[in-house]
Amino acid sequence: MSFLSDSEQPTRIETFLYDADGNRTEEESIAVRGEVVELDADGRVTARHEHLDWAVDPISLEGDAGELATRPKHEPN
Repeated sequence: MSFLSDSEQPTRIETFLYDADGNRTEEESIAVRGEVVELDADGRVTARHEHLDWAVDPISLEGDAGELATRPKHEPN
């Protein structure tokens, strides 16, 4: 029987989605923020990959239906 050390334990990468109220959600269509985490075999977060986190541009949420979240930001002159 082989035992794995902590560094050899199986892990998985997941994205946790959050709605506008800051609650976790599984519904992609209402998610406004996401964070990428690494989970151990028991589902505990072992690492956060902050460089992969994302958030919806608040201007795109307040704009009209024809505006896209990917539009360029307006830089002050």
